[in-house]
Amino acid sequence: MYKIKVEYGNSFFDLNVPFQVDIAGMRENPLIMEASDAYEKAFQMPVSGPSLVEIAQKKKIINARAKAIIVVSDNTRPVPYCGVNGLMNSLLQILLGAGFMQDEITILIGGGSHREMKSDEIETMLGLKASGLMQVHVINHRFDVEEELEFLGETARATSIFINKHYLASDLKIVTGLVESHFMAGASGGPKGICPGIVGKKTLEIFHGPFLLQSDHACDLQLEGNPLQEEAKAVAHKAGCDFLVNVTLDGDKNLTGVFCGELLSTHRAAVEFIKTYVTTPLEKRYDIVLLPAGFVGINHYQAAKAAVTAARVVEKGGIIIIVAKNTDFDPVGGEGYKTALKVMKENGYADFEKKITTPGWQFMHEQWQVQMWGKAFSKVGFEDHIIYCSTDIPKEKYLDIPGLAAINLLPETETPTIWQITRKALSFAINKLQKMGVAKPSIVYLKDGPYSVPIIEEDSALLRE
Repeated sequence: MYKIKVEYGNSFFDLNVPFQVDIAGMRENPLIMEASDAYEKAFQMPVSGPSLVEIAQKKKIINARAKAIIVVSDNTRPVPYCGVNGLMNSLLQILLGAGFMQDEITILIGGGSHREMKSDEIETMLGLKASGLMQVHVINHRFDVEEELEFLGETARATSIFINKHYLASDLKIVTGLVESHFMAGASGGPKGICPGIVGKKTLEIFHGPFLLQSDHACDLQLEGNPLQEEAKAVAHKAGCDFLVNVTLDGDKNLTGVFCGELLSTHRAAVEFIKTYVTTPLEKRYDIVLLPAGFVGINHYQAAKAAVTAARVVEKGGIIIIVAKNTDFDPVGGEGYKTALKVMKENGYADFEKKITTPGWQFMHEQWQVQMWGKAFSKVGFEDHIIYCSTDIPKEKYLDIPGLAAINLLPETETPTIWQITRKALSFAINKLQKMGVAKPSIVYLKDGPYSVPIIEEDSALLRE
């Protein structure tokens, strides 16, 4: 027996594996940074352009009543905003020192089409009460409220650009976020803080539309030629950004870098940095790929990232097992996502993609994430070859979710635990493959889940870009 520690939320559980299991993840982590020093240095010595203090002071000289806005990610991203030495406190102290009053600063939660964050979630993420910064305004971006958006024209692809009006009305525009690999846009952070972060529904329908996602370049760590990255840049250029603050983390969510300055050059520097350690070279593909959904996997919607990561290295016809701690108040996702999932469940992944690319198709909100699940299903070929391990989704909810719910492998008399259902999932996968003629299935555990990018040597051209 081989024993591995499987990540589950903020903890781990032991899992015995009957065959040899390879463990793969991020390469040796870079030096961890002390946050208190890292932020101050980055603000003073940006990657490009003037320092944040210079920019902020100049805004106040031009207009004594100047207002600042700070775009932040929502709680699906582990950006270290909170705490005395956190990013948010450090950033706000710079602005206060440059002459901005607390009530002249707005924090805009740029969650794109995600649900609005609640007040307790906001305090946990930002820690404004604990820092004594209660006069700073905090608002959720609402992508589907037209009166809170402003039209800025179109991109070269004819994408209608609708941007949060509070952002556009502010004198000092700061965008923050985390740079990590992203299964659609190549990398998060940078222009993604604006698009999709603070854009409107009509903009999202193109940015997350089926044709952009069909591109082979719409994948992890691919910036050049990636249509999503190109659209994000075009939208961000129209909206403007005075200063970017992006952080990078290791597999344990420790701070490894702070990148500040002009939007595009700063973002590219951060992406080149994470490429040095988030990629995971592998010599072969595997029959079974086991991985956690990670911090981002708060619901089934977000767990699609894990499925696409696993699909990179699973054998055609192999099996993917995802372990997810779904902490969101709705462990599946939004209503649009559920509707799109049901359509794929009823029609199959091939017909689903055909439907959404047919002229006249009525765009469904969050269908893009279902399209990404479809990419994983098309790789393994069978619905029960993606097994979802979670104790947080009620059994009846799985009726409309494609794939195999590991909880349904347990007898009705057993009270499910994550260890039990993952063990059952692995046993099912091994037996299934053995019946298909694979006597001793090869198994890999991707310990960092969707945060690392496994790359087979034959696909390693990406590493040389």
